[in-house]
Order: sequence, then structure tokens, then C-alpha cells
Amino acid sequence: MEKQWGSCSPSGRMSLNPSLIKAPVHCVEYVLIHELCHLIEHNHSKRFYSLLDRHCPDWRAWKRELDSLAEQLLVM
Repeated sequence: MEKQWGSCSPSGRMSLNPSLIKAPVHCVEYVLIHELCHLIEHNHSKRFYSLLDRHCPDWRAWKRELDSLAEQLLVM
């Protein structure tokens, strides 16, 4: 898992990138909530983002921060 922070299979199996442990706690929280939302909506539809907005209102800022740290955090 080099390019994704997390994933959730249709069967509900979640995987997280081990490099996520180096991220700020709120960024980890965002990834976990994002993947948990996939248990209900298995896509990135409007309904998915509505669910994410409801459970993690600051997700956009946290995602931007995580994305800005990606090059630094993904170094093995």
C-alpha cells in the first residue's frame, strides 16, 4: 500500500498504510472515519461524502494536511 492511506473491501475488510502511524492523530482519525464510511457507502458518491461530512466535519482540512505530508511520511 504505497499510494493509499487506507482501503475497505466490499466484504468490510479494512487495511491501513503502516506509514499512517507517523501522521498527526487527527489525520489518522480522518482516514479511519473515511474507511468506516465505506462500510455504508462503498464508493465516493454524494451520499458517501454526506456521511463523511456528518461524522468528520473537518475532513477536508485534515485530508489536505495529510496529503501535504505524504512525501515525508511515505518514506520507508
